[in-house]
Order: sequence, then structure tokens, then C-alpha cells
Amino acid sequence: MTLAVLAFMAWVVMIVFAIVPKGLTLTELLFLYFVIIILTITLFTILDINLKWVPLTRNVEGSFAMYICRFLVIPLLVLMNACILLSNLKAKWRAALSAIVVIVLCGADGIYLLLDLMEFAKWNIIYSFLMYGGFIVLVWRIARWYIGLGKEVK
Repeated sequence: MTLAVLAFMAWVVMIVFAIVPKGLTLTELLFLYFVIIILTITLFTILDINLKWVPLTRNVEGSFAMYICRFLVIPLLVLMNACILLSNLKAKWRAALSAIVVIVLCGADGIYLLLDLMEFAKWNIIYSFLMYGGFIVLVWRIARWYIGLGKEVK
């Protein structure tokens, strides 16, 4: 059941990502996607295995469900947020949409908790909010740096 719920959630995120206008080239999107995956896997591995602050379930179905989230849901939401932050929208709209994405990411953590896919040990929703906010700012800075590389060459 958990795999089906998170697969549905992944499909919804992929559809929304496909609909949202993106001002980045395919190369920039792919670069950012893989950077986000590397950062996500590294961060959650440290939190789970090394620190044991956010331990995950050890059953097979739950592990597959969490891999769906770590390889699709979280990276696509962060990438969508990077596209929003790099868009030509007014600053208040960019901030509001970014806050919505962070709230959705924290809400997804709540779903993982409800489905017993992970538990918060020495962790809470405020830490998640700060972690995702910092994560998004880091990816935004990396995206600005990477896009700036292309402009310097020309």
C-alpha cells in the first residue's frame, strides 16, 4: 500500500513539474537534477545511517517507496523550486511559491511518518523545514553559478 501511495505522489509531482514553465535549458536541468540527487542521497544517508536522526524502515516495500521519494519526488520539487527562483517573477511571488514548495516537502515528510516509512529521532518538522530551505538555497546558488559559467564563455 505504501508503495502505491508514494508512486501516486511521484506521478502527481512529475505531472506538475511537466506543466510548470521552466526557463532553463535541458543541459542545465539535467545537471541540476543529478546534483540534487547526489546531495539528497548523501544528506539522507548521513541522517539515517550515520546519525540515526531519521531512521528509515528496513522492509523491502518501504525501502522501494523511499527510493521513489529520494530519486523522484524530492529532486523534482527542489528542481521546480530552482526554476521558480530563477524565473522573472516578482520577488514576492518567488518567495511565496518557494515557501509552498518547502511546505509540500515537509508535508511529504508527514506522509512518510504516517506510513511508518521513517521516524523522527532527534529530529522534528522545524528541522525538516530548515533543512529543505537550506537545501533549496544551496541548489539555487549552484544553479546561478552553473548558468553563469555559460554566460562567461560567450
